[in-house]
Amino acid sequence: VEFEPGKPATSITKVVFKLPPGVEIDIQQMLGILIGKEPYELFDARPEKPYLEGHVPSAKHAFPDDPEFLAKLPQDKSMMVVFYCGGPTCPFTGKAVEAASANGYTNLKGFQAGIPGWNKAKLPVHSSPQWVEGILDPHHVVLDVRDLPASSAGRIPSAVAMPTAELQAMRDQFVAKQIKAALPGVTDKRARIVLYADTHTRNNVLLAYKELRDWGYKKVSILEGGFDQWTADGRPTDTGPAPREIVYVKKLAPGAISVDEFAKLEQSRDGVVFLDVRTADEAAGGVLKGAKQIPLDSLDAKLDQLPKDQEIVAYCANGIRAEMAYQKLKGLGYKVRFLNEEITVSADGSYKL
Repeated sequence: VEFEPGKPATSITKVVFKLPPGVEIDIQQMLGILIGKEPYELFDARPEKPYLEGHVPSAKHAFPDDPEFLAKLPQDKSMMVVFYCGGPTCPFTGKAVEAASANGYTNLKGFQAGIPGWNKAKLPVHSSPQWVEGILDPHHVVLDVRDLPASSAGRIPSAVAMPTAELQAMRDQFVAKQIKAALPGVTDKRARIVLYADTHTRNNVLLAYKELRDWGYKKVSILEGGFDQWTADGRPTDTGPAPREIVYVKKLAPGAISVDEFAKLEQSRDGVVFLDVRTADEAAGGVLKGAKQIPLDSLDAKLDQLPKDQEIVAYCANGIRAEMAYQKLKGLGYKVRFLNEEITVSADGSYKL
């Protein structure tokens, strides 16, 4: 990234990490390895946290910067070893291949599309039980897709019972009514959703996964090992009538304002100044009533137009520039928050999130 401090970047160049000739494999070759007869070991070369959150089925964890990296690889150095990480702009697949090759491994492959490529193909992703146990809160959605008697007999705490057949019935209603598919109470398509059945190979959980990915949810995963492994590990469970209603609360980024509070402040205008940091061309279509319109590029030159004794709420088209304005103004001592949502403003000043 080329830039001057305090100013927007003048150029951004994507850095793609290359692999040695004959090492890189595409999605079809990756699938061929996973279902083929040749023995292999698959390793997620990212740091541990993203691995636990969601990884390719059967993948083990081996971070190339970890001192224990080589100890995690198979003893047979002629066995096929496959690495992947966060995509072609992530360096860890290349680092893993280089380290393994330097230590005598001769049958190395790198799935350079990584998790982004796997997700783009809407293929199943597994979440580790230890990670799931730590996110049983309203900011994450855990769905038990088994039948209701099974959910009531024993389930993961905070899990909502939603059998796969119900999801499929919802889809039929969405199609019939020609409305956008969404889980009740979860309009945020970036919400983290974890599904489970008795095991991660059950057809009902695989169908539920496909259903939600087709609905546009981007962060869906399946509990590795399923409920059977969860109970075998001695992890906590609940019994009795299973909850049927999803209670989801979007986790706000530092400095972000909730949708509800934004709406209340926009109605009351009580001690708040709205700051539109979109370009003049974008703002020509409409600006919130009474908002100050200062493009992000012009913010430094027009700071004198902003009060320091009132709260400022910055917004743009999707939250990215608003967050940049937030960071700048916060550093200068302003009382400021930002809207981290997509917003469309009409000519009359009304808006839609």
